[in-house]
Amino acid sequence: MESSDFMSFMIQADGLTYRYTDFSHATHLALDGVNLHIPYGQFAAVLGRNGSGKSTFARHCNAIALPSGGKVWVDGMDTMDEDKLWDIRSACSMVFQNPDNQIVATVVEEDVAFGLENMGIAPREIRRRVDAALKLVGMYEYRMHAPHLLSGGQKQRIAIAGVLAMEPKCIVLDEPTAMLDPQGRADVMRVLHTLHEEKHITIVLITHHMDEAVQAERVAVLENGHLVLDGPPREIFVQTKKLHSLGLAAPQSVQLLESLNDNLHAGLETDALTVEECADRLEAWLKGGYL
Repeated sequence: MESSDFMSFMIQADGLTYRYTDFSHATHLALDGVNLHIPYGQFAAVLGRNGSGKSTFARHCNAIALPSGGKVWVDGMDTMDEDKLWDIRSACSMVFQNPDNQIVATVVEEDVAFGLENMGIAPREIRRRVDAALKLVGMYEYRMHAPHLLSGGQKQRIAIAGVLAMEPKCIVLDEPTAMLDPQGRADVMRVLHTLHEEKHITIVLITHHMDEAVQAERVAVLENGHLVLDGPPREIFVQTKKLHSLGLAAPQSVQLLESLNDNLHAGLETDALTVEECADRLEAWLKGGYL
């Protein structure tokens, strides 16, 4: 493979295959020949029903899991190269579903500083990074609070701040909003957009929420360890029958417009991914003389 190929992609999976053995010693194929290349600075969402392989893919991005076959490169580094493990995890950091599993200190700012202290960063630089990270996720005013007293959404923002303070090029989030209420989910998504737009950090969001996936630049769908759909949200989410066969649902806005087309022959474009876009199309349709 040409070295120039590595320059284009933050994460490059070629023929990625992963097998694991369960407690009964049965072997399972979690990923089967996945080719997925994520460019620097992209906001990508990876979807799939439970058991599709999406979380397994996430773990390969941080070399928590290593390929049984094929290759994964992170920031141009082969994840099978043990000498590069620290550099890989510095370049690409993980945020997990349950923030309690990542919070280790009894004070917010100490938790955010934990990783930096282990890296041997100078105290003045730690102070700068911790303050900057907490401000970016909107949690600076809580810096002296006890994490266990915060809401789920606030805890997840603290977990993201701890990762952000490490200054990675890429953040992979494995269903980070699955345990949160709607407000907490919205808060986390706002933080991700800020990181992407202002810091140009590559974001890989593993999710099963359609309203989160539509906010990404790209959507990849896994099923039984295979990459079955890959493209911009507007191309993916109009494939309602295909999504249904994969155990996924299109956004409600798409389903509504498709239903109007099927029942009233409305002739509406169905790729309205937000409530606002859907409302605009319905308004134009109604003004066009339906009523």
